[in-house]
Amino acid sequence: MINKQQRTNIVDIIRKENFEQNSNLAVTRSVKDGLKNSITYSELFKEVEKYSKKLSIIGFTSHDRIALFCEDSIEYVIMALAILDTDAVIVPISPSLSSNELEILCNRIKVKYIVSEKKITTYSIVSEKYLDKLYLYEIDKNIKYSKYYMEVNSPAFIRFSSGTTGESKGVLLTHQAIIDRTSAADERLNIASNDIIGWFLSMSFHFVVSILLFLRKRAHIVLSQNNFPTGFIDSFETIKPTFLYASPFYYNLLATHKNISSTLLSDVRMAVVTAVSLNKKTERKFYDKFNIHLSQAYGIIEVGLPFINDRFDDEYICSVGKLLPSYDLKIKDPDDKGQGRIYLKGKGMYSAYISPWKKQTQWFDTGDIGYLKNSYLFISGRSKNIINFAGMKIFPEEVEKIILSYDNIKEVRVFAERHDVYGQLPIAEFVLASKEELNVFKLKKYCLQHLDSYKIPKEFIEVESIEKTLSQKIKRT
Repeated sequence: MINKQQRTNIVDIIRKENFEQNSNLAVTRSVKDGLKNSITYSELFKEVEKYSKKLSIIGFTSHDRIALFCEDSIEYVIMALAILDTDAVIVPISPSLSSNELEILCNRIKVKYIVSEKKITTYSIVSEKYLDKLYLYEIDKNIKYSKYYMEVNSPAFIRFSSGTTGESKGVLLTHQAIIDRTSAADERLNIASNDIIGWFLSMSFHFVVSILLFLRKRAHIVLSQNNFPTGFIDSFETIKPTFLYASPFYYNLLATHKNISSTLLSDVRMAVVTAVSLNKKTERKFYDKFNIHLSQAYGIIEVGLPFINDRFDDEYICSVGKLLPSYDLKIKDPDDKGQGRIYLKGKGMYSAYISPWKKQTQWFDTGDIGYLKNSYLFISGRSKNIINFAGMKIFPEEVEKIILSYDNIKEVRVFAERHDVYGQLPIAEFVLASKEELNVFKLKKYCLQHLDSYKIPKEFIEVESIEKTLSQKIKRT
């Protein structure tokens, strides 16, 4: 492990900024029937120090890639910080991945160890019952990484947004990038030590700007239970949140569920929308019930959180807001309406894509089309094929590959259908290889054996043919 006096590490920054607030609650998780598990900042860092030392003894060191395969919990936060404290690199993996996807992903990323709350039979167990619920598995401690990767100073985090598709390149962030982007986001969010964070999203997809910023600023993170609405009520009835961070899906549930009282969110000062574009219908329903506006944010794993909206008149509700001070924006090749491709640069940019290796360029091409109105950015559409379902990214090519491997499927196209609550729904249209009737239920069951559940198309439509380009590629639009 690198000398702590000479290194750049986000865990050191969090420790330093929490030095005088050790008695504050750091994370709370409701269990059931009103019972809660909590940990203070003092207790949190004692646990982090203990497990950081244990992991270092096992052999965790700088640049090692460690998969974190767990549900959101206090233990997740402890282990994530402990791994970072060893100078190893976190690779968060959705806990709902199938065993097949997990194995493919770990082999592709070249993971040395997996920290998991599930028992895994395909790998050698190093230690059981970390934090009473986690297991540590060794994949290959002798893996060698490329010279380009080893030359990166203080790598901290690799995010693969999909399981097995070749389109997902793996985004590498350094400790300095995380420090810079959390500082940049806080210029607008203004997180304070008396903030209580209502957390809804998966830490596997949302951690770097959000959770690490909240910890830096000594906020109290309250993890909502999965069983809605009773889990939400149990979580926040006695600990009222002041700040919400969620996708439109959750805001719509809060606004429409009759068992959620309008007074439950009476202390909320800010509600940030992320992962999926906000629609006016959801914003209006939420405001009518709670008298709280929703602030659309524009988060990009390669860049950070460069936009957060602060204007709520009807014309601007769905804007992602003004550019934060730490970033620069360029609209390239605008049309006669000012719409063009969005490029960004600023503090906290990613270092490289790792698979295949490609270093960061000065300006990042978001792949999105947008325009400015009175300095407020509006996103017109996505130029990529990615389907954004309730804040989780789906690559059509990956899903198509699995469906094509099923009996009697000749061709398939997976595409997005807009949805007011989920953002986008994955839909599949297919061509049969013969006239034999297809059992869609069995096809869905087959997909569940190979794919994360959220990637399964919500509808399967039989068609006679699928339109192709001149080069025989599937037409996506």
